[in-house]
Amino acid sequence: MTNKTLAIVGIVSYILSVITSAENLEGNYIASTFLIVISGILTTLFIVTATIRLWKEAKHISIILASSAIILFLLTIIQEVTLPAYGSPIIIFSNVSKVIYFIATIGAIVKLFKAK
Repeated sequence: MTNKTLAIVGIVSYILSVITSAENLEGNYIASTFLIVISGILTTLFIVTATIRLWKEAKHISIILASSAIILFLLTIIQEVTLPAYGSPIIIFSNVSKVIYFIATIGAIVKLFKAK
């Protein structure tokens, strides 16, 4: 897989993760379970492969991408288990980590497009 192909996989995985996160008014996911699993596998594949590929060229992007994905994963689990009230610190940290993950993903995709 070339760097440009990996960047396209990153774009597709992010768009797919946004699509599969849609919920109805009761809080149930609209997307099928199969699509959610495919999205998770594709996102994990992108994060691991991009972290490995960018390690020598852009170590800071690799570290931020991997750590923000892990932190977002852990905060999402905590949020699903505890069901915190709106405005609680868990929700605020989760939203901040989503923004950091988005910026790190964009940085990794741009770096992969520019790499040889």
